[in-house]
Amino acid sequence: MVSVRRVAPFLLLAFAATAFAQKQSSTPPRDLHRAGDHWTAYNPPDPATYPAGAKTHTIKSGDTLWALAQTYYGNAYLWPQLWESNTWVTDAHWIYPGDVLLVEGEGNAAPATASVTNSTTTMTAETSSMQATATTAPATANAGEADEGFASEEVEGGIPVARIARDSRPIPLATESDIYCYGYIGDPNESLPNYFESIEDTETGYLPHAPGTTDAAAFVAQGDLIYIHGGSATGLVAGETYLAVTPGDLVYHPVTGKLLGRQYQYAGQVRVLCTEPNRSRAVISQSCREIDIGARLKPLPQLPIPIARIPESAAWCDAPTGRTVGTIVHSLGWDVGMVQGNLIQIDLGAEDQLQPGDFMTVYRPSPRADQPRVVLGEIGILTTQAHSATAIIVQSRRDMQIGDQVEMR
Repeated sequence: MVSVRRVAPFLLLAFAATAFAQKQSSTPPRDLHRAGDHWTAYNPPDPATYPAGAKTHTIKSGDTLWALAQTYYGNAYLWPQLWESNTWVTDAHWIYPGDVLLVEGEGNAAPATASVTNSTTTMTAETSSMQATATTAPATANAGEADEGFASEEVEGGIPVARIARDSRPIPLATESDIYCYGYIGDPNESLPNYFESIEDTETGYLPHAPGTTDAAAFVAQGDLIYIHGGSATGLVAGETYLAVTPGDLVYHPVTGKLLGRQYQYAGQVRVLCTEPNRSRAVISQSCREIDIGARLKPLPQLPIPIARIPESAAWCDAPTGRTVGTIVHSLGWDVGMVQGNLIQIDLGAEDQLQPGDFMTVYRPSPRADQPRVVLGEIGILTTQAHSATAIIVQSRRDMQIGDQVEMR
């Protein structure tokens, strides 16, 4: 099993300590204090203590970790690497002009691996950022192909053979919209008490809608103002951002028929503006698609994008590893014909010793009993639930479908 721990141990350990152990917030840190000639919420080290010759960057108004990662690493999606080189920045939503960042890490010497776009907002003492984009950028997992080349070597008999030289640099396995615009398989009866109740339309005034209505006006999108059924008494906090979640169909195992759970679709993000005990007002800050009135709210999780080296696909003559085996049980928009870049879900998760950044081989039993399995390609794990995980197809020799099997590397 190839994992983030092997390719970037400093990233996994530091990120786990910061991104998971510490609650991130869309509200700015309090208690600013003077540090030299500027104000900050942190306790940055004296730049004189950085290693001799180290590359540094003095934060200016308008800077974001996203933009700085693009500048220094050639890829904006490597912002966690910059963040974890500066662990004194305890909330990645907020950085302060005048603080000095240490710029280092494996991505520092790497040229750009992909051209990506993003619409995150400025991350300074004035604003918050790092919200998922509504438009999907090109799948970064495919970016390594641009750096592949052919190397010729001679074998016995002097016959030249072309070998594909795959780029071995660590790259982000997905984009933020891949992470925040798909969903998860959860408890069929998961408690999600807060939901979109109605919309405040600036042209036609207050439009009440009951959950489940299907008329065109019952959809909302980015920038719309909405009323939420639920407030401070049901856990909502003014200023916080939540995921808009649409409960979907029940998911059954394609082979055994066992009920695995319900598919919960991420539809966008909502920022709560103000709360009453049982009612709130909010704005749609990001939308993956039109969002139904009646959509539920769920706390926004901090889901880092795994950064890892994509391994070589299992060779035709390689034997099975004998490790844990699972099944593709759901995909985003496809039942068959899934290829590189498609998102899928499998029936293995954190309690099966699977973690983000792991890779799995996808295969299908041969229709002939006297032939071995057919290797279809590789997937990279993005997020995990207890017994399910979201993954992206990073290599495909043949198209995949729901019901194909996966095996830990």
